[in-house]
Amino acid sequence: MRDTQKIIRLALAVLITGIWLAAPLARVRAAPNARDCSAGNATILTPQSGATVAGIVQIEGTASLGGDFQYYKLEVAPMGTEAWGDLAGQAKEQVVNGQLGVWDSASVSDGAYMIRLRVVDPTGNYCEATVTNIKVQNSSPPTPTVFEPPTPQETEAPPIQNAVPTPVPTTPSAQGTPAATITPPRAVPSRTPEAGSGGIGGIEIDQIVAAVGDFFVALGRIFLFGVIAMASIFFFVGVVYFVRRVL
Repeated sequence: MRDTQKIIRLALAVLITGIWLAAPLARVRAAPNARDCSAGNATILTPQSGATVAGIVQIEGTASLGGDFQYYKLEVAPMGTEAWGDLAGQAKEQVVNGQLGVWDSASVSDGAYMIRLRVVDPTGNYCEATVTNIKVQNSSPPTPTVFEPPTPQETEAPPIQNAVPTPVPTTPSAQGTPAATITPPRAVPSRTPEAGSGGIGGIEIDQIVAAVGDFFVALGRIFLFGVIAMASIFFFVGVVYFVRRVL
């Protein structure tokens, strides 16, 4: 009987000790957001609250807890509801100022939505960021704003006015007599050589020299032709004589 009582007391002591040790952990799990998130551990940079989106939406920001990082997840819900749905499940890699995920907004109806980011540590605590009033507009997507530089205006050039020379006053001499005007010297006309000068009988010397030169050139050609012809005749005669001598 005494052994049974000891066993019961020991069991109660173990149970009480277990409850005492498990109470802080239960309190932590009861408040899963009870951790310091002041270092920007969960941040959504784009899209921002109030943005209008269509098609594929790039979600960028930060999800990092250092050594306490377990995973992060992105969720979306219609504005004013708690119907959160995962976008891509649990991501196991930390992200700092980069792409957290993508959202195909064409999979939902046009309207206003919320996007939530939760960065979770091994104990289940997490840091959270939420952007609200994201307007999905796939039926008539917003037109991107294109910057057009202003067209330069043409400026008319001022009319060119005819310059009027200013008259130069004549400086009187010391006695009141106008100064003498300097007249430029007259140009001396050049003498044109008379026709026939420098020739013989009206024929220019250059013409005479050219004619004599042409005569001697023709005479030289005739002489050269005669020499070649005589040489050919003598050669032919010599060949004939040699052939007859041999035969």
